[in-house]
Amino acid sequence: MKRHTDPRELLNALLDRHERGGGQSRRITAHPSQAFTDRAARDHLTEALKAAREAGSITIDWDRDAPHLIARIVLADPAALYRLLGRTPLAEQSAAGVEALADFQPRTDVGRDLLHAIGTKWGEGKSCLSIAAGCTAEALALIRAADAAFTQFDTAPLPLRTRSARLLGDSKAIERHLSKLLSFLKATGRLAPDLSRNEALDYLGLAKFPQPVLVAGPIAVRGANTADLAYVGVPPEAMSEASLAGPVRSILTIENLESFHRHVREARGPDDVVIYCGGFPAQGVVKALRHIVNAANASVIHHWGDIDVGGVRIGRFIEASLPVTVVPHLMSSDIAVAYGQKKAPSPELTNIAEESSFASLAAFLASENSHWLEQEVLDPAPV
Repeated sequence: MKRHTDPRELLNALLDRHERGGGQSRRITAHPSQAFTDRAARDHLTEALKAAREAGSITIDWDRDAPHLIARIVLADPAALYRLLGRTPLAEQSAAGVEALADFQPRTDVGRDLLHAIGTKWGEGKSCLSIAAGCTAEALALIRAADAAFTQFDTAPLPLRTRSARLLGDSKAIERHLSKLLSFLKATGRLAPDLSRNEALDYLGLAKFPQPVLVAGPIAVRGANTADLAYVGVPPEAMSEASLAGPVRSILTIENLESFHRHVREARGPDDVVIYCGGFPAQGVVKALRHIVNAANASVIHHWGDIDVGGVRIGRFIEASLPVTVVPHLMSSDIAVAYGQKKAPSPELTNIAEESSFASLAAFLASENSHWLEQEVLDPAPV
């Protein structure tokens, strides 16, 4: 147990433990230091604690072997100690914070869910997203940042700082709260837990400038036929205008850039469409996939990625994002064992739904025979 030399720290530690216990009646003690740099420091601590005892807030147990030293203090009256320290009880802070939040009306679903989550935690006397109960200004700043991040525009997606400056009057306001916002989005299932910061921004359409969609195949964009090129980079907002320039035999998504470059040059047929995911696909990639699937009237697409936890999660994400069957390509336990490396089981994959096309691969990675394989190890092969 930490021993304090500062009397206010020591007395506040008593109230901290009192609040962590939910304010329930129990014996709460704290131990002052018995090692001092000089006698004046010891006397300062002793006199302050005697004053707290005189105020009725604590009792003092003296050291039997060294009667001039205090062995421990015991909380006697929390209300008296709150008054002595000028500290507001956590329950009152929480209630005041919840009341202040009740008057705020977020504009977006994310903002409303965030407001509810903070209010619920504060109502229990707990912090939320490391925001202590009653820290209303910090909570409202986070909720406003969430609203700004998820406000929809009819125009092309606004990059992060432009959006922040336009809606909040501060170009960096959203970024200051981004860590907490992304944690909330992952905790509530709106974002995959493995996404990096940049991947999350890409997916949400909040990247400073969204990356182009890299696509190969019989695609025409605004009248430009790209079928004879290895691939093209199309602005995400322009993919909604893409059309098919010929029949489509297959649609394949590829997780990593090097494998995408190799496949479109070495293994793609003239009527195959190939799209680069870039890890977890951004919203622009997902929208492009949906558009191409609809245009081709496809019921099945294929996905090629790493054989590991992230690769399965990316495949599952694509599967959940599209109304078609997603079939793993060059992703099997046999391939992993033949070319990959032995790894410890990944039990977090045991909750993959049985009907998923990635269920058997997830079960393999969760087994004692688990092997991982980076897709770059393999040569590309036609679907």
